[in-house]
Amino acid sequence: MPLFHIHVDATSLKPAFESFLLENGFVRTDFAGHPEGADAFEAPNHLTLKLTDSVAFQQSFDRVIAKAEETSGLDGYVEGEFIPLDADIPDRPYREGVAAPFRADSGNIEPGSFRETEIHVTLDRNRSDRRLLDALTRMGFFSAYMNKPYGVAQIFTVQGSRGQIDRLLPKLLEYLEACGGTSHCSVKEERVAKWWLSSDSVSLPPVIKKIGWEGVG
Repeated sequence: MPLFHIHVDATSLKPAFESFLLENGFVRTDFAGHPEGADAFEAPNHLTLKLTDSVAFQQSFDRVIAKAEETSGLDGYVEGEFIPLDADIPDRPYREGVAAPFRADSGNIEPGSFRETEIHVTLDRNRSDRRLLDALTRMGFFSAYMNKPYGVAQIFTVQGSRGQIDRLLPKLLEYLEACGGTSHCSVKEERVAKWWLSSDSVSLPPVIKKIGWEGVG
């Protein structure tokens, strides 16, 4: 399992800088839209490099940032992440009556800062139970679509501090195991190790401001 990810998320990307990324092992992993009527936080350009070695991760990240600053190659941000958890959730029928364990209310991140970590719940949009997808949305996850070999994935995300995510993650795993309704489901924590913004005006996804622990249905 790759232990490190580097993502380039850009509203605009110069062709020469994209060529540099592709020549250095990045692949396009673009999102494919988001649910109708929902807020959109996905960048139109999303490129990914996966690595298993920490030294190669540091070197690759620094090389990308040096090239970006030298060429003004993108408008957006670059995130370098360590993956401490990548858990598959077995496919099970949806079980009625399992209360969602929390609701995370999110808002704008403070200028000049970046999230510490995040949770991704990735599952098959068309084969997972609609009641589960709706429950994750009510729990405060935002989502986007991505094309996968099995079809269209819906990636649910919540972002915040290490302390917040450490509290949410075990409750989420227990809920998904108990509730069922998933297909091709995995849960990842992606913990930020390094980050870079092309400017202070770059728009970033929201972070958790408040957690409610009552069931939300």
